[in-house]
Amino acid sequence: MKHVFGLFVSALLVLSVSGAEAVELAGRGSIGGSAGMMRFLSGEQLGESPKPRFMLQASFKYNVTDAWSAVVETGWGWNAYDSGTEGVDDTLATVIPTTIGVQYRMNLEESILHPNVGAGIGLYSLGVKDTFNSWAYANQGTQKLTWTKPGMYLRGGVEWIFSNGAAVNMDLAWHMILSNDDRFDRWGNQNTSFAQFRVGASYYFALTGGGGDASPDDE
Repeated sequence: MKHVFGLFVSALLVLSVSGAEAVELAGRGSIGGSAGMMRFLSGEQLGESPKPRFMLQASFKYNVTDAWSAVVETGWGWNAYDSGTEGVDDTLATVIPTTIGVQYRMNLEESILHPNVGAGIGLYSLGVKDTFNSWAYANQGTQKLTWTKPGMYLRGGVEWIFSNGAAVNMDLAWHMILSNDDRFDRWGNQNTSFAQFRVGASYYFALTGGGGDASPDDE
């Protein structure tokens, strides 16, 4: 698997310097999806020895200019925690981030490679489960461990945008969640953060007259 991923990245790097035509992005929208890994980084329970697991996301982007975009994303991810008892399932912590943000894209001359950075805010729905099919409870079994709180993110990555509108991206992101909730005596009584790495694909399509055909002279 590592060799396949390495060949994939190498092919993208070769295409990046091949003089491929650029696409005028202003006025275009894009829809895409990504898959990757996430890990909780902080919190008394949430940040204590989590096992990284998958995170899936969907995104919609509107390109105000060739450089600036508005981005809406949602997804689902989880981490697992050793129960410490033989024969007892791992505890699972889940997160559903729904965010809105901005992205700044750098356009390298005569290249389809676009480094980018972004930031945003959103609502993060968190939950803790005893098994995949049952929620955990706090406060001596009286309070189900599901709650939603605000948060923010910072991210950076690279995107390869081809002349036909198809694109591939790789990103690193850091999310901070103000998740402390006085209703809970464990898990939910703490702020937390998580990091993610993802690889995705998207398609850019014209929404207004600004999204023209491919042009090698676009800045």
